[in-house]
Amino acid sequence: MAAVGGWAYTAGMRSGGFLLARYFRYLVRFKLTPYGRVLVLLTFFAALGSITVEIPIYQLFCALFFLPAVAELVGTVLRPQVELRCQLPDQATQGVPLCGVVEITNQGWFPAFDLMVGLFELAAGVKQLHGSRVVASLRSGQSVAIPFELLPTRRGRCELGPVHVHSTFPFNLMRFGGGMVTLPPLIVLPAYQSLDYVDLPLGMRCRPTHPAPLVGARGESPEYVGNREYILGEPAVRLDFRAWARIGRPVVREYQDEYSFRSALIVDTYRPARRPVADQDSVEAAISLAAALGEAMHLREVVVDLVVAGPEIYLFQTPHVGTRFDSLLEILAVTEATTTDPFPQLVDHLMQPLEGISSVVLVLQDWDDARRAVVEWLREAGLAVKVLLVREAASTAACPRDEEWCHTVSPQLVLAGEVRSV
Repeated sequence: MAAVGGWAYTAGMRSGGFLLARYFRYLVRFKLTPYGRVLVLLTFFAALGSITVEIPIYQLFCALFFLPAVAELVGTVLRPQVELRCQLPDQATQGVPLCGVVEITNQGWFPAFDLMVGLFELAAGVKQLHGSRVVASLRSGQSVAIPFELLPTRRGRCELGPVHVHSTFPFNLMRFGGGMVTLPPLIVLPAYQSLDYVDLPLGMRCRPTHPAPLVGARGESPEYVGNREYILGEPAVRLDFRAWARIGRPVVREYQDEYSFRSALIVDTYRPARRPVADQDSVEAAISLAAALGEAMHLREVVVDLVVAGPEIYLFQTPHVGTRFDSLLEILAVTEATTTDPFPQLVDHLMQPLEGISSVVLVLQDWDDARRAVVEWLREAGLAVKVLLVREAASTAACPRDEEWCHTVSPQLVLAGEVRSV
């Protein structure tokens, strides 16, 4: 029983400590404004000095204590009662401010004073800009729109938490919540600099030697180039009856079939635990460079299959050239670094997916025996290969920089947007 009683007492202490910690966090994060925190500190120091009522500092302590008490009473009575609607895009780009709007309707009997918008539970990679916009007063039944800005500093899936509308009336010492709207997660796309020139290898593998067949994909069709006379045995579906009636002999429509090159983009996200200081940001630089390469391939109407060599090996196949480029960016946005090297098992995962691929671009973090073996296997398979080594420090093995298919890129230059051609 003593053990049970002791356990209950310990659990109660832990529960009380947890509630106290939560309340303290509530005060610091939401309830107290910056001016309110300063006032609380001044009140605390005044309380330490007021040992007896005969010392004049006791009067200062009473005044400092009375001010937030009045603010709490008035703010609670005039707490705003509002209806909220929030508009915010579901995607953003790393380093680019994102604008949203909160529409506020006062449904209370009294006017609402000093209304502000705040997001107090943002993820570590997002911060609010210009959070001091204030609506001085809002009468009952009126509506107003308050804009707010967010700055995502990291790519990935970011939790935004709820957006709060609160009042700091009176004295701007405390916040009194009027309502909140929970925001969906934000997908932050990687930032990249568009490339002016890309020496993209387009190998002869899987390229047709006869008039190119149409890529079998929804949304694509051969291009009409004109009419010609009918040849016996041609399908009747291509007959142009209007032209036949006009010239008096059978005429068929002639089309030019189209072919889209298919290329694979392999992104290496391996980051060992002990990485040189100069290459700490190489994974982010590699993802940024991969996004720029994907855009360049998309503009050249090259079908891109993305292979992410991360914690596991992921393959994302693009159905046809008309697929949105944003789909590739969304995949790169949530790509994470790994401390386990995936390249020793990469060949086994690429044997079947690379059927129909004519070229491969590899964005690597290092050059070692495992990566050399993958590149040699790709070249022996008849694929045109281009290697971009995103690294500042010396690689594990000697990189074949004298080969035209291998290039070294500085991570700092990539992140600074100074790499314009590869």
